[in-house]
Amino acid sequence: MIVHNVVIGEQTSEQVSDGGHKIIYVGCAESDFRYRDMLVCGRHRWELYSKPTIEFRTFDRQGMALIQCKPIIDDAIKRVDGVMSIVSSQTARDPLALWEIDCAISNGISIVGVDVRRKSGGVIPRRLVGKMTRYGWEWFATFFNGL
Repeated sequence: MIVHNVVIGEQTSEQVSDGGHKIIYVGCAESDFRYRDMLVCGRHRWELYSKPTIEFRTFDRQGMALIQCKPIIDDAIKRVDGVMSIVSSQTARDPLALWEIDCAISNGISIVGVDVRRKSGGVIPRRLVGKMTRYGWEWFATFFNGL
């Protein structure tokens, strides 16, 4: 099991406390780790659009059973300010990705689905309907700044 902790930027005294420091959990289907990693590793771009400093949290399953993953992810999600869930054509078929969404909503954590589907048609997880955004830093900033 690997739990990643990526800190973006450092808070300085000149930063407006209006946005503050935010911790975001980024979840996805196992087949979509590349999209998640692009989002997390593109950390230098957030500063162009977002007020708060951002820290991303992710989780790699590495062959763990679903029952082993759930308590770890539940604990991680309860400690964040928001959840971003990568939504692709694979999301609806991945039980852990769907559980991450349910976990965030049941714990009252702000959540946004990040659409990476090639075509706009297709399945969006039921609990993310009306909570979707495009893949792009200007769209992510709307979510970050709203936390």
